[in-house]
Amino acid sequence: MQNYTKYDLKPEEFERMNSEEKILKMASGLVPPAGKPQKEVLEALLKNMEMERPVRTLRLKRYLQAAAAIFILLFAVKIVPSMLSAQQVKTVYAENAEVVLPDGTEVVLNAASKLKWDKKEFAKKRYLTLKGEAYFNVKKGNKFIIETKNGRVEILGTQLNVFSRNDEFWVSCISGKVRVSTKNREQIITPGEWVKLDDSNLIKSKSETIENTILWKEGIFHFEDTKLEAIFDELERQFDVSIQFKGDPNRKATIDFSNKDLNEALDIVCIPMELSYDIKQGKISVSEK
Repeated sequence: MQNYTKYDLKPEEFERMNSEEKILKMASGLVPPAGKPQKEVLEALLKNMEMERPVRTLRLKRYLQAAAAIFILLFAVKIVPSMLSAQQVKTVYAENAEVVLPDGTEVVLNAASKLKWDKKEFAKKRYLTLKGEAYFNVKKGNKFIIETKNGRVEILGTQLNVFSRNDEFWVSCISGKVRVSTKNREQIITPGEWVKLDDSNLIKSKSETIENTILWKEGIFHFEDTKLEAIFDELERQFDVSIQFKGDPNRKATIDFSNKDLNEALDIVCIPMELSYDIKQGKISVSEK
């Protein structure tokens, strides 16, 4: 603990003083160097204190600049190359896209979907991620992996369709062989088969009309025993509209519609289901009659 008694000073009084007052008080009993008055020594000391502050600040700035330079260097070496090698194709509502991957695999991307891969590494590791729906005509070669939020698809030269939106996930096999896996389930499907995620189970089914699952490439959308909400979701994606369905969310339908004409598509869906619709300023309201 500092001893202030010899200066006739209490600790709390000392704390209330500014720097100059403290120096004057503490130096009152000292003898300045020969030939220099006390005032001059004080001014020199204060000036020296003021000069020291910028030096410390400057050093701090240099440390920060060095740290920033190191960060930028690491970013450039490790992060930027991966960013530059990342390739993606993204579609918006009412838009499809055809993509040819570096290995020659042909992909058709449905509306509101995204496909992403590493163009630098794709030749060695055919791996990509999909959000939405896409048709693949995969070139034969090493393992081809499609990663989605809901599960993984592994193939070796085949034609297939992959659908992964929100919690809905299904895969159909047109030709070849496909392995579909989720966290704790796995199924292998062959031509004419498709697999669907139901709760946490992968349910495999056989279909004589498996080609219907890829009709969307031609602008035709086929639904079998599908909830109306899912059908209206697809209508929104194909025509870039907003649809509010005021009805039983559990009602299902088996239906086909084209993405060429909105009113025609709405009629095809609504009339057989005894639904009415109203279009106002791009927004569509659908209700039960």
